[in-house]
Amino acid sequence: MRSLLPFVSLALSAWNAAAQTTTTVSTAASGVATSTLITSAATGTSTLASSTSTAASAGQTPGFVNNGTVGSYPCAVANGLPALAGTTLADCPDALQPVYPYNAIDLRAPDDSLRASFLPAGAAISELWVKDRNGVFRDIVLGFDNKTNYGTDLAHPYFGPQVGRYANRIKNGTFTIDGETYHTPLNENGRDTLHGGFVGYDRSSYQITSLNSSAVTFALHDPDGNQGFPGSVIASATYILENNATWRIEMDARVTDHKKTPIMLSSHTYWNLAAYNGSQTVLDHIVHMPRVDKYIKTDQYLIPTGEIPSVNGTVFDFQTPRAFSERFNDTLGVCGGSCKGWDSCFVMSSHARDEPVLEVTSPTSGIKMSVTTDQDAIQLYTCNGIKGSRSLPRKRSQGGDGTTDAGKIYDNHSCVVIEMEDYIDGINNPQWNRNQIYSQHRPYHWRAEYRFSTVA
Repeated sequence: MRSLLPFVSLALSAWNAAAQTTTTVSTAASGVATSTLITSAATGTSTLASSTSTAASAGQTPGFVNNGTVGSYPCAVANGLPALAGTTLADCPDALQPVYPYNAIDLRAPDDSLRASFLPAGAAISELWVKDRNGVFRDIVLGFDNKTNYGTDLAHPYFGPQVGRYANRIKNGTFTIDGETYHTPLNENGRDTLHGGFVGYDRSSYQITSLNSSAVTFALHDPDGNQGFPGSVIASATYILENNATWRIEMDARVTDHKKTPIMLSSHTYWNLAAYNGSQTVLDHIVHMPRVDKYIKTDQYLIPTGEIPSVNGTVFDFQTPRAFSERFNDTLGVCGGSCKGWDSCFVMSSHARDEPVLEVTSPTSGIKMSVTTDQDAIQLYTCNGIKGSRSLPRKRSQGGDGTTDAGKIYDNHSCVVIEMEDYIDGINNPQWNRNQIYSQHRPYHWRAEYRFSTVA
């Protein structure tokens, strides 16, 4: 699919020319109730209103009302499979239909090999359903049942959003362009900028600019000076569910004024290919990165030191398939301090655009994910601290029950985040020769495909 960015820019401009536009998108063929996309120029917001939605009464929180806490009412999740069957609230008087930006956009691949749910909040994926080796659909991405928690939960683990304006870390929250130094928020350890600052793309409300039964495009205007970044940027994320269980992602960004700015986007999705069914760990997953020959060395705070050593014979060597568990006990300090696991940037000296650069397999479910991309680096985070000081309840589709009781939460090393991107903090390491500065004459593009299959 060619870039939708020109159309996104046109759509954003059109909001100033019309009071309200209503487009009906029929998804009856995929078993989802007909919905209406409403875009308001007065507020700059889009909502996907279901025919079953109920207006929130005064004083009530939009979404599944749960006093701003984690979890959700059991009746708010139809059969535990919200993406598989449209949720109706007739038997759920304590819950309200989520409203923008927490309204779910449910999509299916044309051949029904893949089903997913996305949110305008952060352009996040909240569910992804694929079949395991037994032909049973499994939800293999982490998230919240209570969709409002994507904006209210204090732990804020970055569940499934597009991250930007600059993904990953910026050392000291500073960078220099043409002799001028810029400062961005030190939102991690007081030492660096993580995923764009305190209010990055993950905490932004996107507009829906294109929608059909198997694809959606979200767009965001990131103004000049936001979080300290120079230049006005329009960014977009297009998610397409294709035949043969393929999830295609296209990310684009364009600077709309005369300034230059760093841009690095990525998808920050948490995976457990067993869907917490029969296995509660990701360390048994088999990982293969045949083209990764180097890694970016980091300090105890995960800030790049400038060195890019070979992976050969190290815990970063996945050039042949191996389980995370094989070298897990040797990773002390790799993810900082006394931490065990990976939070590391793996780099590829070269790779073909159409070859899988990462393959991950769950021996429990038999689900295999193969990733192709135009990016040259892969960040892997094995959920070393997801439990942290605030426990997060697993979704009901993954064995949770809406509580933070033992055995019902997302535990450490039970998932892996995969970010396809460029070299982290490349803007502060000119010796790497990574050009991560963009202008109105140089648009940004990011592409990746996630293909799912099964093994015996």
